[in-house]
Amino acid sequence: MHTDRSQRWRERRALWARDLTLIDPKAYSVDVIDHALARAFIAKHHYLPTYPAAQVAVGLFGGVARLESVAVFAVPTTGAVITRHTGFDDPARGCVLARLILTDAVPQNGESFFVARAFRHLRRERPGIDAVVSYSDPGAGHIGRIYCALSAAHRAVTRPRTVLRAGNVTLSGRTLSKIRLGEQGQAGAVEQLVALGLPRPGIAEDPRCWLWRLQRERHLVAHRQAGLFAYCFELTREARRRGRALPRLPYPKALPVQHPMLPIF
Repeated sequence: MHTDRSQRWRERRALWARDLTLIDPKAYSVDVIDHALARAFIAKHHYLPTYPAAQVAVGLFGGVARLESVAVFAVPTTGAVITRHTGFDDPARGCVLARLILTDAVPQNGESFFVARAFRHLRRERPGIDAVVSYSDPGAGHIGRIYCALSAAHRAVTRPRTVLRAGNVTLSGRTLSKIRLGEQGQAGAVEQLVALGLPRPGIAEDPRCWLWRLQRERHLVAHRQAGLFAYCFELTREARRRGRALPRLPYPKALPVQHPMLPIF
């Protein structure tokens, strides 16, 4: 699907593809990349700068091996995300496309070109994964047009929920739960929040008490978030077979409530 407007990101600012030139596949390469490289790219450019519980990271390279795009496939917050939207009883049969970002240097239709090839690398690295779930956030101007272009199944619109924000950054629920529940990875989750400019916990301060203090002092602010569009990419014949019994909603045409400064992606 060719559209005349394509949203891009650079240094966490929403931009547009520079012209109407379509991507030349011969000018770009796609490959699996190290998580450290993907993490740095996400932190620099993505509007959600935290790094998810990644399984596989894939990069799009242009020019002289210059990284211009990253897709991160990750473990979902709960196994129900996979079982609900893929039809598999085993959550390990699926994963989530937790981060997808292209810079403004990538021409039009770069998204579908990149994502389709990223799926091939995912299957090579994790052959047990049959399906990928992804969400589009209308609050960030995303309704999933590129997912529609790749024939993803539109499964649901999630319920509105309350999230915590540090400035304009929405914090991952998984990151917060690690701190609240004292789970493995709690220290890394704390560092992710500190990297956003939040004050570090006091000496001997319990991380859970620290999190509550950040909310009391308004470093973290509650925000009511609109429902997300849930999509499923059925990568195998078995995934397509199981998907027949699940909802397949019409593709959304526009944002439910569009902010005048937000583009549609």
